[in-house]
Amino acid sequence: MKQIVPEISRTAAQELVAEQRKEFRLVGSQRRMPGLILFEYDMTTGELRRADVNRQMELQMNGKVSTKSRVNSRELCLYIQALNAQNAMRKVQQLLRRKTVREKLLKTQ
Repeated sequence: MKQIVPEISRTAAQELVAEQRKEFRLVGSQRRMPGLILFEYDMTTGELRRADVNRQMELQMNGKVSTKSRVNSRELCLYIQALNAQNAMRKVQQLLRRKTVREKLLKTQ
């Protein structure tokens, strides 16, 4: 009897897992504050813009709808929740003044 799913060798499985680890990496998480907008500050260009967010809605077994939001994170970007762009820029400047944040950003990964 033939198998429907082909067997995967051990090295191929390890390569597949390594690729998946590269794709999905938890950088950090923040609790969403109602009324605030998530901004993205690009440290290479100094540009402040709204973050690109993917939202998923799921219908649960009890009839409730749950939503999950994921941000498409980019390298060398800071993410800040603020009421408007001016407040976001002020928060970015405060973050960059902190010595611990600068060390964390400049540490090679």
